[in-house]
Amino acid sequence: MEQKKQDSWIKAEVENPSLSFTLGGKPYQHLAPFLKRRLWREETTASVVFKQIFTHPASGLKLIFTSRTFTDFPGSLDRLLEVENAGQTRTPLIEDIRPLDLFFPVEKGEKIIVHYARGSQCEMDDFLPRQANLPVNSSLVLKPDGGRSSNGVLPFLNVQRSTGGFILGVGWSGQWKVQLVRSESSLRITAGMETTRFFLYPGEKIRQPRFLLLPWDGHEPETGNNLLRQILLRYYLPRTGKRIVMPPAACCLQWYFYLTGKARESLELAALENASRAGLDTHWIDACWYGGSGQWWQEVGSWQVNRQKFPRGLKPIADLTHRKGMKFLLWFEPERVRKNSLLHRQHPQFLLSRKDDPDNFLLNLGEREALAFIRKIISRHISRVGLDIYRHDFNINPLPYWQAADAANRQGITEIRYIEGLYRLWDSLREEFPHLLIDNCSSGGRRIDLETLSRSLPLWPSDFLDIGGLSTGPGIFVGSQCLKAGLARWVPLFGGGCWTLSPYGMRSAMMGGFTLGYHLEEKVLLQKKTLTWQEALSSGKVIFDRDFPVETLKAAVLEWKSLRPYFTGDFYLLMPLSAAFHDWCGWQFHRQDLHAGIAMFFRRHESPFPQAEVRLKGIDPGKDYEVSLSPDYREKPRKRVQGKNLARLKVAIPAVSKSLLLRYAEVKPEERR
Repeated sequence: MEQKKQDSWIKAEVENPSLSFTLGGKPYQHLAPFLKRRLWREETTASVVFKQIFTHPASGLKLIFTSRTFTDFPGSLDRLLEVENAGQTRTPLIEDIRPLDLFFPVEKGEKIIVHYARGSQCEMDDFLPRQANLPVNSSLVLKPDGGRSSNGVLPFLNVQRSTGGFILGVGWSGQWKVQLVRSESSLRITAGMETTRFFLYPGEKIRQPRFLLLPWDGHEPETGNNLLRQILLRYYLPRTGKRIVMPPAACCLQWYFYLTGKARESLELAALENASRAGLDTHWIDACWYGGSGQWWQEVGSWQVNRQKFPRGLKPIADLTHRKGMKFLLWFEPERVRKNSLLHRQHPQFLLSRKDDPDNFLLNLGEREALAFIRKIISRHISRVGLDIYRHDFNINPLPYWQAADAANRQGITEIRYIEGLYRLWDSLREEFPHLLIDNCSSGGRRIDLETLSRSLPLWPSDFLDIGGLSTGPGIFVGSQCLKAGLARWVPLFGGGCWTLSPYGMRSAMMGGFTLGYHLEEKVLLQKKTLTWQEALSSGKVIFDRDFPVETLKAAVLEWKSLRPYFTGDFYLLMPLSAAFHDWCGWQFHRQDLHAGIAMFFRRHESPFPQAEVRLKGIDPGKDYEVSLSPDYREKPRKRVQGKNLARLKVAIPAVSKSLLLRYAEVKPEERR
């Protein structure tokens, strides 16, 4: 969009916010029937915040819009709608609330392409790019599966028009829906919760999804994606003080627990020795520390330390972690409650149920007593053990539980209260423990959206990287490359897992942060199309083993630390991203402020192509650059290369299942002589 169009559009949206809904069966697509508008305006150096209230005297309905524009992102708009009954009686039925209902004029013959991405579903192609052309008289509907916001589709999209386009980001950690409808003369975009059909009691107030709109100019859609990355980094992602929180390099014994069933204090302490020697910065205890004698998934809801495994509790492990200069991470899954767990037996009134799944329950975060109960448990563990990172997992689809709890004339209310409770839980923990980082896991990365990213980082974005991924053999590398490069187009900082210390394996996983606890020789993964747990156990090394290759891990960590400053730069795919075993994978991070960057290239295990030609982004053809190309962890000597030659680069990788790391930096004027 041109600047004048951006300014007029943002002014119109602030003065007359777009929305649609029905009230008592009567459609409202504009605010003309609403009276008593009041507008607050608060301006800072970074943004302008508007608060506007519209009331409907006949019903008592009040619409409260809070909008924010960011001065360094022209045309941007972050908006949240709250709905309140300010009357003395319950409202008429409110249905199909779409807090966003936008019309854009479209030129005849104009091409419109919607760029988006798969979500996380424990598949090799998690977060792979998707796009849809919107010809005249066509439509596209995007929504997640089962009530978790990035289960199946990521809640961000990029609408590309003839000159520029705009990003739409959804901030709702439940069941959202976005619909795009193209006619001959317009593009209509509606967005909100998938189902809203309820009345409100007197004094009752609810919130709706948050939306971010971000226009961009040009012909390359990655321009919009990088604007999204930068606005998330600047205004949304978690910070400690003024510093943005970076994802860690962690060790975790959960895979060993899966393979053997063994978990105890001595193993965790032994793992810490090698982890700290190698330079890892976080020790991670996952789903092995709580409950009784059942499997880990059978014990959720019994949030007490398993004294058979950890007789002294977890504090001795946390204390040694801190003495080693590392952070301590602990896993919880507070929302799913198993039958006969402590929580189920003691407080069944806190739980939502389904008739077709009698063994699993959902802790109703929308119930204030239930929320206070679980918050107290989590807070006690954080303070007594000494947690630096609270890992919040969620391995169940909540939508059927919400729907089962709703009355016919209150559809959507349980979901709304639940999501509001989730945000209160996380916000209160971060307020009580300002140092705390929240790791947002939901069967991998199935609850990534604008709101969760404002409070947490997804340190485990796909369960494909778990034991199940081993069954694909070398496919686990391909899956790691896909989800890392696919997610980085939209989300700047996240984590991931790795199974081998080879440069090819580690580089497939080390974008952002990474987690390691088990090491398999690369040849084991490459020689077998499938790998059983028993084969992995017999041929691998655990990080606490005396002969674990600590020096190799140390070299990998040093490389990761040297790359970390670039993860907050602009991101580019240098070749189409696919899950095909015969394709290459290549991506680039460019820091405009540093005039430098990195690029990574992977020749996959079935690729017949020994070289590829790529076009690097952000390179000035008239400048000189210092460049190195490193096949392993030792950086090769840097050579001076003209920008015009670096911008169009031929990359050679002679053998399959190998990688190449490119580092480049513009030569400073005083160094050009």
